[in-house]
Amino acid sequence: MQKQAGFRFGLGKLFRDPCPVCAEAMADRAVFRRDAFHRSLFTLATLLLLAAGVGGGTAYAGAPDHPSTLRVAKATTAPRDNKTATIYFNISWENSWRHEGNHDAAWVFFKVRPEGSNEWQHVRLAVDSAAASKVINPAGYRQGSGTPLDLIVPDGDDGFTGLFVRRGEYGTGKVAATNVTVVWDLSAAKGITKDTKVEVRAFGIDMVFIPEGPYVLGGGTSAFHFYLYTNNTEQTLAYLVTGPGAIPTGRQPGRLWAQRGAQPEDGGEIPAAFPNGYAASYCMKKCITGAQYADFLNTLTPAQAEPLLPSKAQIARSGTGSNVTYKTTADAGGHINLSHLPWVNGATFAAWAGLRPMTELEYEKITRGPRLPGWDTDENLDHPSYWLVTNMNGWRSPVERPVTVANATGRGFKGSHGLGWPVLPVDWPQADAVGTGFRGGFGVSSNPSYRRSADTADTGSGYHYWRGVRTAPQGVGP
Repeated sequence: MQKQAGFRFGLGKLFRDPCPVCAEAMADRAVFRRDAFHRSLFTLATLLLLAAGVGGGTAYAGAPDHPSTLRVAKATTAPRDNKTATIYFNISWENSWRHEGNHDAAWVFFKVRPEGSNEWQHVRLAVDSAAASKVINPAGYRQGSGTPLDLIVPDGDDGFTGLFVRRGEYGTGKVAATNVTVVWDLSAAKGITKDTKVEVRAFGIDMVFIPEGPYVLGGGTSAFHFYLYTNNTEQTLAYLVTGPGAIPTGRQPGRLWAQRGAQPEDGGEIPAAFPNGYAASYCMKKCITGAQYADFLNTLTPAQAEPLLPSKAQIARSGTGSNVTYKTTADAGGHINLSHLPWVNGATFAAWAGLRPMTELEYEKITRGPRLPGWDTDENLDHPSYWLVTNMNGWRSPVERPVTVANATGRGFKGSHGLGWPVLPVDWPQADAVGTGFRGGFGVSSNPSYRRSADTADTGSGYHYWRGVRTAPQGVGP
């Protein structure tokens, strides 16, 4: 059982050194070292930097949805040997940052189609066997010309589906690089050899790194929140997540519980495999955009794409038979958030892209950061995402669709990632949306702790957007 503490002090004390949340965690579990990163992350200077928007971006969730500037272009491929090929591409985006606290990045992945075929295949990346354990800049991966880059290739059973591209050094501003090089595992492709002529497409999604570390769930005086159970009357104490592993739940002292519905299992636990927010992750900086969704549909067969076409007239379809194409009709070239996406549409996009849904515990970590309840009590304000995830959590912002802990289906989520195909992994909530719910945003609440609709299984396409995440590989930090 995790030892807990009830936090009652104001926001000002949070930014003293040491941070009380981390000091408690260090005393009880020794989960944080007092290194330069830790100190800088929780200083008032860093808060002001984040609130101002590093590199000229905006930190505030309710601000206008600025178009994505990420462009991944000019993908080409060439044989390398009998088992691998090289893929080259150019990449650029504005207002990038990397500092001691966190960084932004691009999730880049590829689809290929043999000459004469209508079927697109997902590219599985490869690393040399001698460097199989190296996920940052493995052998054969090169940053090309321009901004120095790090190329991060997730490994494991659901790895090698893409790579994270981030600044190779601390700094802010534009990223622009040409002839970035990655290695394609030809042996994983169907009907493709080194002599096969193929068309290759590169895709990119804006991401933000969320560091590993302790944080609090719920607490405070607003309704419908998680809290640390002590007795039948005290419901204001926040629950401190101090590490990976199972979280005990129920109406017993020291366990995680929730106010007024959508509770987890009484006398049970949130399983260790369920992403509880402590581990590092990458979160989509924006929700799925119109241009990204049109690109997604254009790599599917007409039979696959038809049921996934949004109900609102935001994606235009043209052509007939096997020659159907899709194009966004949204403003700014489709590079703004796409609304009215049912759960299954967004989840299928995430599986196709090699991402996964976020959990509602991760949602609180992403919105609040290490801060405590009390800064987020005014429903008339739009609150910043601590880590610079945009358009998140404000009352004018998109509603998030995380996996819930309020039913067995949600708690069965193991955090597996999509493998690049439009098929939902078996541990994900499926098309009926059971195991999901709503947190934050328009029509729900601007308070990141509010859980009234945390287990609402909605298959419709109301004012819904979709944002995915991916667990960061081991050893990747700010």
